[in-house]
Amino acid sequence: MADKTGYIGRNPGDSSVIIAKQYYTAAGIQTDFSFSAGYTVGYLDVYLNGIRLISPNDYSATDGSNVGLTTYAIAGDTLELVAYKAFNVGNVTNAGGNFNVGQNLTVGGNSNVTGTYNIGIHSAGTEIASEVKNLNFVGAGNTLQYDASTNTVDISIAGGGGGGIGTALGESAPLDVVFKTAQNFAVAAGTSVTIDVDDVTCGNVAMIKPGVILVGTGATFHIAPSTTLKTNVLGLFV
Repeated sequence: MADKTGYIGRNPGDSSVIIAKQYYTAAGIQTDFSFSAGYTVGYLDVYLNGIRLISPNDYSATDGSNVGLTTYAIAGDTLELVAYKAFNVGNVTNAGGNFNVGQNLTVGGNSNVTGTYNIGIHSAGTEIASEVKNLNFVGAGNTLQYDASTNTVDISIAGGGGGGIGTALGESAPLDVVFKTAQNFAVAAGTSVTIDVDDVTCGNVAMIKPGVILVGTGATFHIAPSTTLKTNVLGLFV
């Protein structure tokens, strides 16, 4: 037989769930007790001098913080309140300490973070920052492509501080003013690209820096009848 350590009824130590306990010693006649740790109604055990009381015959506990005895305790009596903090993944309302998830965590609603959280940013495989909350893309023509197989986002930035010349070879002098740009404009296999500029203020002219347009297998590349596309606008490629 398991050791009940003096308890008549269920021993709180037998429970596999997280529990919170609070002890009181009555200084005189007392019926009402406040449980600072709080409890979930229906998940509370009350022991008076080691004997488990029965709800609602012996006590009432209906508001999550207070317990009232039906028969008062007298000076020297010991009252123990045991709240069973049963963990239900489907209904987590409060986690005051660290919350570790061993596998995937899916949030069906909004996720509001009041502390810090980490998002890693890498450039060419080198970590740039580990604690970032906002990404601000400056300049026109920025594109983002998500790869679901690797859970990565490829970011292509055009324009910005470099005036759209190309990609700087470095982030500091002197390479921050030395640029490179792709020679080919590739249309991926099976995709369709249409260049259509409907803007008389720019003469319906579109331009690209590459000098060669490569169209993949099964892909299509269209230039609208009213649009003029000029390639190799920087004159870099023969």
